[in-house]
Amino acid sequence: MSNSASILVVEDKESEREAMARLLRMEKHDVLTAPNPEKALEYINEPVSLVVTDLRMGASSGVDLLRRWKQHSPATPFIMVTAHGDVESAVEAMKLGAEDYLNKPVNPDELLILVRKVLESRQKDEKIQHLQQRLDHELGFSNIVGHSKPMQDVFEQARRAAPVDTTVLITGESGTGKELIAHAVHQHSSRRDEVFVTVNMAAVPEHLVESELFGHIKGAFTGATNPRVGRFEAAHRGTIFIDEIGDFALASQAKLLRALENRTITPIGSNDDKEVDVRVVAATSRDLEEMVADGDFREDLYYRLNVITIPLPPLRVRRDDIPLLVQHFLRRFCESNNRPLLTLDPDLVQFFQTYDWPGNVRQLRNCVESMVVMAANETLTIDDLPSTISDGPSNGDMAIPAGTTLEQLERTAVEQALEQFDGNRTQAADALGISVRTLQRKLKAWNGEQREQQPHHVRRIGRRHF
Repeated sequence: MSNSASILVVEDKESEREAMARLLRMEKHDVLTAPNPEKALEYINEPVSLVVTDLRMGASSGVDLLRRWKQHSPATPFIMVTAHGDVESAVEAMKLGAEDYLNKPVNPDELLILVRKVLESRQKDEKIQHLQQRLDHELGFSNIVGHSKPMQDVFEQARRAAPVDTTVLITGESGTGKELIAHAVHQHSSRRDEVFVTVNMAAVPEHLVESELFGHIKGAFTGATNPRVGRFEAAHRGTIFIDEIGDFALASQAKLLRALENRTITPIGSNDDKEVDVRVVAATSRDLEEMVADGDFREDLYYRLNVITIPLPPLRVRRDDIPLLVQHFLRRFCESNNRPLLTLDPDLVQFFQTYDWPGNVRQLRNCVESMVVMAANETLTIDDLPSTISDGPSNGDMAIPAGTTLEQLERTAVEQALEQFDGNRTQAADALGISVRTLQRKLKAWNGEQREQQPHHVRRIGRRHF
């Protein structure tokens, strides 16, 4: 805690006023004094950290001072000083916002202990407020770069959804920033002071889905040597963000539906239900309607999730935001790598805006980070682009044959990335800005289509990457 604070002492008896002021000055505090509430109010615009005031001062009242001061500066703490027979008035003052009270005659040690306690509490509150403001900036809408019309529409939808305590489904391609929007929704909701718990279904093995979300008791299954608190219980009173919910195991979807509808969970191996108060924000890069039609996703769960839907546009349809994003990432990575801010060659800027970015914002961020780390000069040029981008599969200036579908472009991008890395799926997925599991899912789906279209004897021939 800081060694000094500005304290205002209000007391009509001069000897008592000066005694308290002298004691507080010995503690290195800056002390202001006033003989009555009228004089005390002359300091209302000063940076006063604490007011110590007598409750009764002739015709004046410390409670009146408290009321008027709190209207102007509600965060300023008050300590009331009262005679033994006026404790009820001191309690009333505490109901109006006073921190505590002392009985006369004031014990010096009690005064100093109480002042330290109140100042420490105020300092903690200021730190929490500062942290909250920082979170608002870092996790709120102001931290999401996007001035284009598509992104402004997203912000408007998210702002309207945030205060309504209902399920939100965020859709969009991988790498578009769905988790950032989820954080912003939480940060602008009534649950902002509670936890934000994230679980990525694409990273959870199917046989561990229920344990991850709902927990388990000791001995529930082989290897369950200790009880586990699931993500839903950990998010109690806060928000749970379920990313890539399209990868949610079909066999476990009924339990998720029950948790959403009844706000109860049952840990694996337990016979006892647990109530959970959570807001669910889900995200997916898959077409859930198509999955419902194919029988891969429960229809009732889809409708329960799809209360408010926020679709995120891919980067290629919000090209006006690309220069802003590049500068944002450039500043961030130059700072984190202790480098002076680099400049961009105009041809490079044009390339950034015409490239299709199949991995969206995530791929752009990875590209800028790589260029900053590897830069040999103060100006970045096209020559500094990672080979996965400069030799990459998708550029807005490329001639695209008429009738080419988005899926065909996506397949071409995946094929070229795999060829670039000699079939290494991890490196290809990273270059494309998608998860390995997403890449594997796409390859599996495309391979299934190939097999359906080929005669039986052809299916036995090697299939390259697919």
